[in-house]
Amino acid sequence: MEPGNRQTGESDELGVVLVRWVALMSALGVVSVLHYATSAEHAWLHVAYQRLYYAPIVVGAYWFGVRGGLIAAFAAAVAYVPHIQHTWASNVPYAASQYAELVLFHLAGLLVGFLADVQRRLTGEYQRAAMSLEMANRELRESHEQLKRADRLSALGEIAAGLAHEIRNPLAGMKGALEIVASRVTAGTPEAEFTDIATTELGRLDSLVGEFLSYARPREPELRLASLHDVIDHVVLLLGPEAERARVTVTREATERLPDVRMDPEQIRQVLFNVALNGVQASPVGSELRIRTARDHDWAIVDVIDQGSGIPAEHRHRLFDPFFTTKTYGTGLGLAVSQRIIAAHGGHIDIDGSDREGTVVQIALPVPPAALAATR
Repeated sequence: MEPGNRQTGESDELGVVLVRWVALMSALGVVSVLHYATSAEHAWLHVAYQRLYYAPIVVGAYWFGVRGGLIAAFAAAVAYVPHIQHTWASNVPYAASQYAELVLFHLAGLLVGFLADVQRRLTGEYQRAAMSLEMANRELRESHEQLKRADRLSALGEIAAGLAHEIRNPLAGMKGALEIVASRVTAGTPEAEFTDIATTELGRLDSLVGEFLSYARPREPELRLASLHDVIDHVVLLLGPEAERARVTVTREATERLPDVRMDPEQIRQVLFNVALNGVQASPVGSELRIRTARDHDWAIVDVIDQGSGIPAEHRHRLFDPFFTTKTYGTGLGLAVSQRIIAAHGGHIDIDGSDREGTVVQIALPVPPAALAATR
C-alpha cells in the first residue's frame, strides 16, 4: 500500500471507531435520561429501561471485544448508580437487586466480548488460511503449466537433437566438397566469391546445429578450480574483433581479486562470450560495454553492462525461453543454454533491462569454502 493510501485508510478506520463510540455513549445517555425522567411509580418502565442498557453493552463488546464490552458496562453503571441512590434508596431489597444488575452488565460485556474476540481471531485465521490456500493453488497451477511446458520443450528438444544429428553428417560432406572446389577456383572470380559465400553460410548452419545440440543434449560440466578472471580475459580477447567492428569499447572493472571458482572454464567462457556479444550487438556506436566483477559473501559476481536501449517490458519474462529472439538471424537458444549451464554450476543468471539506458546481465557463481578460506 502506498504511504498516502495507508494514511487515508488509517484515518477512515479511526473515524469509524470514533463514530461507533459516540453512538454507544449516546445510546447509554438516552437510556439514562429515560430512567431519570420517569417517575418511580412506573416501576415496570424502569425494568424495561434497565434491560435497554444491555443493547449498547452487547454491541460495544461485539465491535471492540472484551475491552469495549467492559468499557460500555462501566459507563452504563456510572450512569445508572445515581438513579439507584436517588430513586430506590428507601427500598433496600430492590436497590440491592439493581446493584447486582450492574455486575450482570459487566459479565455480559465480558462474555460477549470474549466470544467476539474468539470469532474475530478465527475469522482472521480462516482468511489467512484461505489466502495461503489460494497462493498454494496458484503455485500449483504455475508448476503444472511449467511441467507441461517442460514436457513440450523436452519433446521438441529430442526432435531437434535427432534432426540436428542427421543434418550434421551431410554438412560435413558439403564442407569437404566446398574445400575441394575452393582449392580449384581462381581467386577474384565469381566462382571464388560464390564459394566463399557458401562456405560462410555453411559455417553459420553448422553453428546453428551445434546450438540446437547444446540445448537438447547438454554436456555435464567438468568442474575444477579455475580463475574467473582468466576466463574473462579470454572472452575480452575473443570479443575484440566484433567490438571493433561495432565500434564499442569493452572495459574491465574489478573491485577485488576474486577467489577461484569450481567451474567448467569452457562452458563459463561460452556463457560470458554469448552474454557479452549480445551486449555489443545491442550497444550503439561509440558506447561502452563494461564487464564488472565483485564478490558478495560466498558468491562471485560478474555483471555485463551495455548502453543499449534496454528490454521492452513485454519481452522481459520470455528472455530465457528457448527459441525466443528479437534478432533477425538469432536462434533464441543462447540465453536458454547459458541459463542451463549456470544452473548446472549451482549459480544463477539474472537480467535487468528496465533501464532505458542499458541492460545489466548478472551472473553469480558459488565460491567453495576452501577458496574463501584461502582469501582470508
